[in-house]
Amino acid sequence: GFHNTPCLLLKSALCFRLAKLSGVSTRMIQNYESGKSRPRFDASEKLAAALGVQITNLMGSNDMLIAQAGDKYGARGAKQAQRLTEELSGLFSGGELSQEDMDIMMKAIQDAYWIAKEKNQRFVPKKHRLNEQ
Repeated sequence: GFHNTPCLLLKSALCFRLAKLSGVSTRMIQNYESGKSRPRFDASEKLAAALGVQITNLMGSNDMLIAQAGDKYGARGAKQAQRLTEELSGLFSGGELSQEDMDIMMKAIQDAYWIAKEKNQRFVPKKHRLNEQ
């Protein structure tokens, strides 16, 4: 009905303005909002800068891990990171660890993930390798 129209117009205008400020298309912003796609790390950095906030305000640590894995290792790396975070989240649910202990454990696991990825660098497609020019 009509009562939603002003809100929709405002949301559309704000999305358009954010797209202009960040350099990320309105379609991609809408896809991120709806959950249809997950932002790459560089897009998240642009959006955070345009909004004047830290990237951690836009993404949780799990989403940051997935985005960084995608940027470094492509879609396969992002899927591996997503699967890892989903499995770990299942381990933590219903547990008796404090939030601080869970955060410390998750950070240690993420660090181990990056170390393993670096050791397996030779299996990464050339276009995603860090040290090759």
